[in-house]
Amino acid sequence: MNATTPSPATLAATRVDLYAGVHKALRLCMSDTLIRVGAADPLDDGEVAEACQAVQDLLSLCESHLHKEDSFVHPLLDAALPGSAARAADDHRHHEADFADIAAMVDAVTAAAAPERAGALARLYRALSTFVGENLVHMTHEETAHNAALWDFYSDDELRSVEQRLVASIPPATMMGFLRWFIPALSIGERVQMLSGIRASAPPPVFEAVIGIARERLSARDFEQLSGRLGLAPQLTPSVAPA
Repeated sequence: MNATTPSPATLAATRVDLYAGVHKALRLCMSDTLIRVGAADPLDDGEVAEACQAVQDLLSLCESHLHKEDSFVHPLLDAALPGSAARAADDHRHHEADFADIAAMVDAVTAAAAPERAGALARLYRALSTFVGENLVHMTHEETAHNAALWDFYSDDELRSVEQRLVASIPPATMMGFLRWFIPALSIGERVQMLSGIRASAPPPVFEAVIGIARERLSARDFEQLSGRLGLAPQLTPSVAPA
């Protein structure tokens, strides 16, 4: 690297990054779900049901994200550098097997009588811990090796076009599920940029629904800061912090 070559950190801050936002959302969802499963009281039916539902929601988001990368990002990589997506593709096949194994463990927890749940819940927690750890390593590889290749071979306009087609292919219900994790995972600048884009391109009822998610998922302070940056009407600001 010479004096005129941008550093990786500079590139990451200035180039279109297909991974940054969604990986922040997935990291938050994974961490929250792992903590929820670990803290669940096996004798409390409600807590166990909520923990199991959280795992199922996480698996759905991960599966959707995996298929989008396979369909939209890996072809770009292989067209630029044949074989450059091979490691991630192998990881994805392993993750798909993990989805089935963890889903079966969730079923086992759900089916277990209260006295037997502790063991089933512990097995789920350990498997989920491994799954989360492997995914953290996997996402870092994509954010470094994959982005390096994408930035070498594609312009920001080309990457932005792929991103727009990828986002347009996500069903509305799935997108709303992602936004529950996107919005709290992003920095204030990233939130403003994302919600400004939604306001500019989506019908008003959709934007209002997204603001409703932000109101629910952010603290009163963070929502007030976001509202101020977006110039929202005062009535959209909550009077109390969300539970």
